[in-house]
Amino acid sequence: MSSRVIGGRDTEGVVLVEIGDRVSVLTFNRPGVGNAVTPEVIAQLSRAVQRLREWAAATPVAAAVVVTGAGNRAFVSGADLRYLESIESPEEMASFSMTMQEALAELEDLPVPVIAALEGPALGGGTEVAWACDLRVMARNAYFSFKYARVGVVPGWGGCRRLVSLVGRSRALLLMATAAEVSAEEAFRLGLVNRVVEPGETLAAARGWAEEMAAFAPLSVRELKRLLRHAASADREASAAEETLAFVRLWASEDHKEGLRSLSERRVPRFQGR
Repeated sequence: MSSRVIGGRDTEGVVLVEIGDRVSVLTFNRPGVGNAVTPEVIAQLSRAVQRLREWAAATPVAAAVVVTGAGNRAFVSGADLRYLESIESPEEMASFSMTMQEALAELEDLPVPVIAALEGPALGGGTEVAWACDLRVMARNAYFSFKYARVGVVPGWGGCRRLVSLVGRSRALLLMATAAEVSAEEAFRLGLVNRVVEPGETLAAARGWAEEMAAFAPLSVRELKRLLRHAASADREASAAEETLAFVRLWASEDHKEGLRSLSERRVPRFQGR
C-alpha cells in the first residue's frame, strides 16, 4: 500500500507520518485490528522512520517524535494473528522477527527523543514498541499485557533487553513469566511509563512534552539522549570521555552563546540548533 502525502502529512497507509517544524508524529494506523503488525506495517514503519531521520538531519531545530496508535482499541496489539497463522516456515517467522527488530532499532536510534502516547493498551509485541521509545505517556484506563507465557512464546522484537533496562532482570522475569497485566497506575509505579493522564489526553500530553523540549537548545537535547543511552551501556571511563567530548563541542556552539546572552538580557532564547 502506498502513502499519499499532502504537505507534511500522510493521509493513507498503515503507518502515517506528520512532519512538523519541531515536532513530528508517527501513527500506527490499523485501528480496526488494534494496530496489529504485519510485514507491510514493518515495511512502512521502516520507511517512516527513515523519513523522520532525514527530517531530523535537515532540520536543526527538530525536537522530538511522538508515536501513537490510531483509535483507542490498542496502542499496538502485537503481531497480527491472521498473518501469524499463515506463516509456513521457521525462516519466515525469523524474518518477521528480525525485520521488526531492525525497524524498532531504527526508531530507538533517532537522534531526537521519541515519546509514546498510549491511548489504548499495549498488548504482547505492542509493549516492545513502547519500550523502543524514550518516554511513555499512558491513559489511565490503558494497560500493558505480558501474555507471552500464556500463549507459549517469548518476545521477538527486542523486548527482553529493553524491559530489563527499565525495571531490572528480576522484575522483568516476574512480569513476563506470570503473564502479568499491568494497569497504568502500576506501570507508573514500576517505571514503565513516565506519566498517566485521563483518556483522550495522551497525544496532547506527549506533544506538550515535545514542545517543552523544543523550547530549549536542540543540540543539547540531542546530545543528552545520546549520552544517556551511552552511559547506560558503557563503563565509567568510556562514558566520562564521551561526555567530555560532547561538552566541549556544545560549549563552542552558537546555541550556547545565545543561551548565555538570553540570560544576561533576561529574554527568551532563540535557539537555531547550531
